[in-house]
Amino acid sequence: MARKKIREYDSKRLLKEHFKRIAGRELPLKSAQITESTDFNELLEKETWLSTSKLVVKPDMLFGKRGKSGLVALNLDFAQVVTFVKERLGKEVEMGGCKGPITTFIVEPFIPHNEEFYINIVSDRLGNSISFSECGGIDIEENWDKVKTIFVPTGASLTPDVSAPLVATLPLEIKSEIEDFIKSVFALFQDLDFTFLEINPFALVDGKPYPLDMRGELDDIAAFKNFKKWGNIEFPMPFGRVMSPTEK
Repeated sequence: MARKKIREYDSKRLLKEHFKRIAGRELPLKSAQITESTDFNELLEKETWLSTSKLVVKPDMLFGKRGKSGLVALNLDFAQVVTFVKERLGKEVEMGGCKGPITTFIVEPFIPHNEEFYINIVSDRLGNSISFSECGGIDIEENWDKVKTIFVPTGASLTPDVSAPLVATLPLEIKSEIEDFIKSVFALFQDLDFTFLEINPFALVDGKPYPLDMRGELDDIAAFKNFKKWGNIEFPMPFGRVMSPTEK
């Protein structure tokens, strides 16, 4: 198993493209990617929702704590997104002791919400750990005592009995919806050979789970069997690392 991080844009693209096949319903995610080569007029023509929605914009650079670092802008129109990006594109920042330029952003609809939930799935050679909390968001670490975790051995199924501890304290009116979402995300995790997947947070929009922030890693050894499912996937360099002349 070789874990390779992918951008949030690609994590959400894979989730959206395959969710209906796995779960039997659409997941209405929308997102757009902005890089140094992006033509903003062409992007607006391709993704028309950008001109009619309030938006969120943030770097998509394989580092976390973007909100706490002031790198997430909320409730903007497209012109404000363009200004935000142009002011930061190519500028060097330091995150976790690593320095590097911001080269890629993700833009999404701004989703007003009240509650924030957390799900994390990690694989190892013996199986998969699934963690869930009803206290997700940027303060998840401060609320780690509220995170519940189960282990699903390799070859075992995520049955209602197995997943019950994760959702035991949820209100009845949202319990089944979130339990079904966890089951679907886990099935997709296995189907696409993810090795790590975190949605923090996801919210409820019209009673349905909606991912807001997402991180993913794929097993690139499985690329030979997944190239059609993954599509044009990118495995970026870790933030702050520069390719050597030999690697180039």
